[in-house]
Amino acid sequence: MSSKDKSEDRDQQILSRLADIQHKVDSIDETNAFALRADADKHMGIVERIFKHGMRRAQVYLAADGARGVSEIAAFLGMKQPNVSRDVTVLKEEGLLELVGAVGRRDIWAKKSIDRTLRISKYLCQRYSLERDGRPAKASKKGKRKKR
Repeated sequence: MSSKDKSEDRDQQILSRLADIQHKVDSIDETNAFALRADADKHMGIVERIFKHGMRRAQVYLAADGARGVSEIAAFLGMKQPNVSRDVTVLKEEGLLELVGAVGRRDIWAKKSIDRTLRISKYLCQRYSLERDGRPAKASKKGKRKKR
């Protein structure tokens, strides 16, 4: 067996092990999601407590899309950076946001998978009449006709 064949065989073994690890991680995530859904009412009570102080925190949460840092979220929503930074810190401590990367000195924030499991974004959009990106929902033209 040549050294090239040995190298390819070793690489294939590594890829196979990585695939096994990914499968196990996915299985754990699915199990956790099932357990979370079983107690969804309890967890949504906690979510309501986290977002009870108004719409700004909900907007910051929704705007954290995995491509924006604090300053980009603030600019996108037309908010002051210190306020956004404070809300990002709270959301991180509450386990709803995670750091997914950094570009230069800029930290990039995104929602954790619990968002999909408990449908937190959907809940916040409905509760505060927001778009999925955190901006206020545009009023529907349907039902807005002038009465004659």
